[in-house]
Amino acid sequence: MILVVFIISLLVTYLILPPLLALLRSNFLRQNFKGKKIPSGLGLLFIVTYLMLFPLLFFYPRVDPLMILLKGFLLGVIALVGIADDFMGDMSRGFKGHVKVFLKEKRFTSGGLKAVVGLLSGIILGLYIGSSVIELAINALIFAFSVNLFNLMDVRPGRSLKLYIIFSLLFIWGSEQIVLLSVPILGAAVRILPLDLNEEGMLGDIGSNLLGASVGFFLVFLGELPIKIFLLSALILFQWVGDQISFSRVIEGNRTLRYLDNLGRKQI
Repeated sequence: MILVVFIISLLVTYLILPPLLALLRSNFLRQNFKGKKIPSGLGLLFIVTYLMLFPLLFFYPRVDPLMILLKGFLLGVIALVGIADDFMGDMSRGFKGHVKVFLKEKRFTSGGLKAVVGLLSGIILGLYIGSSVIELAINALIFAFSVNLFNLMDVRPGRSLKLYIIFSLLFIWGSEQIVLLSVPILGAAVRILPLDLNEEGMLGDIGSNLLGASVGFFLVFLGELPIKIFLLSALILFQWVGDQISFSRVIEGNRTLRYLDNLGRKQI
């Protein structure tokens, strides 16, 4: 069943990608880190693929139907915020930047809105799990920081997609529900990766947000409270690194990370 869903996900992505790419080329070009204008918004494929495979997931008896619905709902909410971030996003970057704008100008940036929605989505997810107040707060923060982590990572071609694929491989050791609900987006990610690496298209904020939401959705199911505290601590550390130092600087300073980051990428 899992292999079937993965293959269907690939096929759906192959069918939808050409018209979507043509639409984005005509209407939505953004500058990448080199200043080159390329179509952005390929991440729309993630939510489209998940929703198209939505009915098929209910035929798998070992997956809680409410869990399928909940993930679909949360992905939809995060997708809407991602679209807002893509079309009306501002120049403030990182958690500190959004906080400064709110304190000085008394307004939410699109990134600040994303943080609030991510936190509220995490609370909804925590209520589904049925945790204590402390664990609910930790679950909510894990989800919100996961969304932001992938947004921070998506500043170089293929970086967020590679990270998502790595997480998906780790999910193999999780429950069948975790594996099955990861597969629809994984199939789309595998298909989009070559385009992203060759700078023929970008995920956009909607894409990085959805990857982070998909990972965050399952991180809250991994283990007991001590493990979740460790996960949250790691995510907060990554947030600090992204705000203070930048992931690109850390990656460039490490030979192994630099090799993995550049792997498959279009070289100048």
